[in-house]
Amino acid sequence: MEISSVTLRVLLLFFPGVLCALVLDTLTVHRERTPMQFLTNAFALGVSSYLTLYGMRDAVAAAAEWFRLREPKDIRFFDALLNDGVRIAWGEIALSGCVALGLATMLGAALNRKLFARGAYHLGISQKSGDLDVWGLLFNSRHGQVVFVRDVAQDRAYLGSVAGVSESLENAELLLTDVTVFRNSTSDKLYETSRVYLARDPRNITIEPLK
Repeated sequence: MEISSVTLRVLLLFFPGVLCALVLDTLTVHRERTPMQFLTNAFALGVSSYLTLYGMRDAVAAAAEWFRLREPKDIRFFDALLNDGVRIAWGEIALSGCVALGLATMLGAALNRKLFARGAYHLGISQKSGDLDVWGLLFNSRHGQVVFVRDVAQDRAYLGSVAGVSESLENAELLLTDVTVFRNSTSDKLYETSRVYLARDPRNITIEPLK
């Protein structure tokens, strides 16, 4: 497949956006994105990176003018994007890439802490929790919580503290510590153990969080 010079120019200019989208996908848990969704995110993040770079340049220019120092060079992203005659500034792409890494880190922290969803919930804008499913809603940020897990199919029940949990219901895994194992049908205590790893079909277990 032949790539035109215009396409190559756009790909180079939006490298910071692609970098930001890749890092953000690595740092966060999310449903699988389609190629179009990824490209849309990369475009938005790329423009955001360059706009942030514009703001930083203006701030540095204002400080330089105040102290009568030499102003930094103008950012040429939009000129290079719209005009084939403008040379690509490689240093500008590198700086925007650094900004993109910082932006991905901040957005990743905000998304992992559900700051956007919580803010929207408190403002009455949305009822979403920010978790992918009820599994995530139950276990996120609740390590150390005591739960009672009933496995009816194997006639077992487990009482223990949550030490680890899978990030999605699609791969339901649970690690418990300080576990007491019972026979579910009779509630007879069978044994105690320091750790139990459970990987079950979520439709076959019942989890009762205990306060």
